[in-house]
Amino acid sequence: MPLEELPKIDRLTLGVVESLPREHPEHDTFEAFPVHAWLIHHPKGPILFDSGIGADNAWINEHYHPKFTSVVDALNEIGLVPDDVRAIVVSHLHFDHCGQLNSFSAPVFMQRVEYELAKEDGYTVLEWADVEESRLRLIDGDATIAPGVRTLSTPGHTPGHQSLVIETRESRVVLAGQCVFRADELRNARPSASNLHDESWADAASSSLARIQELSPAFVHFSHDTDIVAI
Repeated sequence: MPLEELPKIDRLTLGVVESLPREHPEHDTFEAFPVHAWLIHHPKGPILFDSGIGADNAWINEHYHPKFTSVVDALNEIGLVPDDVRAIVVSHLHFDHCGQLNSFSAPVFMQRVEYELAKEDGYTVLEWADVEESRLRLIDGDATIAPGVRTLSTPGHTPGHQSLVIETRESRVVLAGQCVFRADELRNARPSASNLHDESWADAASSSLARIQELSPAFVHFSHDTDIVAI
């Protein structure tokens, strides 16, 4: 069931990444980028999409030099505390999206394939991605989280990447996570090769962009680009 009206959605900037490892394909052209999460003020209770970077991991600090912002502080600024959050949806489990999951007690919705990938060495910071089993809500594909809020499977950046759709009968907003890195990739329907899990995921990434475009959302938001796309 769609919502009667679109709820307020607060974008939370939970950090800035200030460098990339030397082996990263965009190391030589790097520009610092933000790390966004979103708080949906749903009538049934607040829903958080992504949780930013965690704190005090030596390897992450050495290679990415992130500026860290506490999600607790970011919530306090909009008049909320972690216990107010009723559900968390994770776009994917790379370190800059799952870093503060354990600041909460709410259930966490993620794709099953992403959950399995997170166990592989080097995929993420496991202590950040790991949540208590009682909080896990594993999804296979699309799923309704709350009235008017559903996940949209958008693989490409990772095999288990998902976006979030918030909709009424007449309008919708998509939180696209890192389905693309830059907004122009969606505008041009051309996913960047450097944003893919690997080259074999190029077709899947293009299909994910098409899924979003077919929804004709009023606005699309991204994890690492402050630009907002209207379709």
